[in-house]
Amino acid sequence: MFRSDFPIFQTHPDLVFLDSASSAQKPQQVIDAMSNYLSTNYSNIHRGAYDLSMESSLLYEKAKKAVAEKLSARADEIVFTYNATYAFNFLSRSLVKSGLLWRWDTVLLSKVDHHANIVPWQILAEEYGIIIDWVDLHDDGTIDYDSLASKFPHAKVLSITGASNVTGEVLDLDRVKSMFDTLSTRPIFVLDGSQRFPHMATDVSKYSIDFYVGTGHKVMSDTGIGFFYGRKELLQKMNPAFCGGGAINSVSTDWYEAAGLPFRHEPGTPHIVGAVSLLTALEYIDSIGGYAAVEHYERELTEYALEQFGTLPSTIRLIGSKKSENRLGVFSFVFDNHHPNDVAETLADAGICVRAGHHCTDPLHQSLGIRGSLRASLYIYNTREDVDTLVEKLKNL
Repeated sequence: MFRSDFPIFQTHPDLVFLDSASSAQKPQQVIDAMSNYLSTNYSNIHRGAYDLSMESSLLYEKAKKAVAEKLSARADEIVFTYNATYAFNFLSRSLVKSGLLWRWDTVLLSKVDHHANIVPWQILAEEYGIIIDWVDLHDDGTIDYDSLASKFPHAKVLSITGASNVTGEVLDLDRVKSMFDTLSTRPIFVLDGSQRFPHMATDVSKYSIDFYVGTGHKVMSDTGIGFFYGRKELLQKMNPAFCGGGAINSVSTDWYEAAGLPFRHEPGTPHIVGAVSLLTALEYIDSIGGYAAVEHYERELTEYALEQFGTLPSTIRLIGSKKSENRLGVFSFVFDNHHPNDVAETLADAGICVRAGHHCTDPLHQSLGIRGSLRASLYIYNTREDVDTLVEKLKNL
C-alpha cells in the first residue's frame, strides 16, 4: 500500500525487508527534505541573525512541535538527543546529579527491556549504590503484570519498554496507570518508546508518563537523532549531567548558569538535518492518514502473519503471544535443528533481510533459556507477499 513511497524497493524490486525493528527504510519525502535542506538552507541554529540560521532554527523547533503533538505534550518538554541510548544515559545520570535518585533507591526494570534501558542503570548501581529490581516474565517472554504490581510500589523509578523489540508485546498502559492510581506516592515513570513511537501515538499525560524516550531512525528519519519527553516540573528540577555550549546562559571563571528549558539539556551542536528528517517523517505519517492508518494497516498484516506462522513445523517456535492484541509485527523464532545465524544467512541469500542474535536483550533470552533468536519485523511498506516468502523459505530449511 505504501511501498511505492520508498525508493529502496525500486532499486531492489525483489527485496524482502523484514528488519525495521532495527532501522526503518526512508520514504522519498524524507530523502528529498534532507537533500533540499543541505543544498539550500543549511546553517547552525540559534543566535544567527541571518536568514539561513533563523530558518534552520524554525525547522528545528517545528520538529520538536511535531514530536510533542504525537505525545500530547508541549514542545518545550521535548529534548533532542542523538539516539535513545544517549537519552537513557543522560536521563539516568541527571536524575542522580539532581538528587532525584540516590543510594539505596530502587530502579525497577523488566527482563524484556533493551540493553539501552538496562546498562545505564547498572552503571549507576556500580557507582552510586542504586538498587535494581526486575519485573518477571511469563514462559512465553511476555510481561508478568502480577510481578510488576507487587514490585513497583517499592521503586523510586520504573523504567520499562513500551513495546518489545523481540516479542512485539505492547505494554498495556491502561493497566499500568490503574496500578499507579492505587498509590499515594508513585515512582518516576520512564517509558522506552523506541519500538512504540514508529507505530502509535501515546498520551504521556493520560498515562502519567514522566519521561518518554524515542529514536528517529526507527520512524523513517536519519540516524543520529533521538529525543526524550520530560514532564516540565521534572525537567526544571533536573540538573543536566552534561553541559556546554548552547546549554548555558553565562559562564565565568568561577561558575556557570544553565540555560532555560529545554536548551539546558541539549549541549553542543545538534543533528540539525536529523531533526529536519524526523519532522518530515512525522509529516509523512500524517500525509498517509496518521497513526490511525499505520495501526490499521499493521494490525491486519500482523494478524495475517500470525496465521501463516501457525502453519510452520513444530521445530520452529515463535517467542511471545500468538494473538494480535497488544502486539506489534515483531516476530522472533527459535529452531530445534538450526542456529538462528545460519537461518539468517540462508534467508539473506534469498533476498530476505532479518536479524539474528540476542537483539540487545540478553536478560530476556536468558529467562527463556536460549542464547539467541531470529527476528522478522514488519512496517508499513511490507506486504502479505513478504510474509508468504518468509514462511515458504522457513518451511524449506
